[in-house]
Amino acid sequence: TGLNLITDGAPALALGMEKGDPDIMIQPPRPPDEPVINRPMRTRIGIQTIAIAGVTLFAYWMGIQLYPGIPEEAKTMAFVTLSFSELLRAFTVRSERYPLHKIGLFSNTWMLYAVASSMLLLLAVIYVPFLQPIFNTVPLGWAEWQIVLPLLFVPAIVAEISKWLMGIQLKVARAA
Repeated sequence: TGLNLITDGAPALALGMEKGDPDIMIQPPRPPDEPVINRPMRTRIGIQTIAIAGVTLFAYWMGIQLYPGIPEEAKTMAFVTLSFSELLRAFTVRSERYPLHKIGLFSNTWMLYAVASSMLLLLAVIYVPFLQPIFNTVPLGWAEWQIVLPLLFVPAIVAEISKWLMGIQLKVARAA
């Protein structure tokens, strides 16, 4: 959709401005026959996809439980969870190997601007009255945000944990 292009496009461009891992020049090159999206990357993508799908479905389910008969609330809660968790996940994909605390949350100012502007656009879709019928959203209150906010961080945390576990696995493989 157009909204997806707007919200994901800016962070994707900001990823292009990323400096790269600090030790990138001392890393051995990938084998020529290895695909760019190799098995470890497919594993991480799969894990993160499951995490995002899980929290999105949970947000929808919570919305249905809180507001039976009002699917717009549940849909908006799911939409917010999906969209915002994708934006937060953009920070974790800045490095395949290094955790966010090592590369620095604020080291790519382009990413900060991209995510902030995308978040503002998403908030406009939720809270600007003439946009609500276009995107089938309703304004969320504090009760809904108390459910959605913790869920937003789960995929990013899962991504960082999977990076850490893959790093341990890589160290064990190199030692063997």
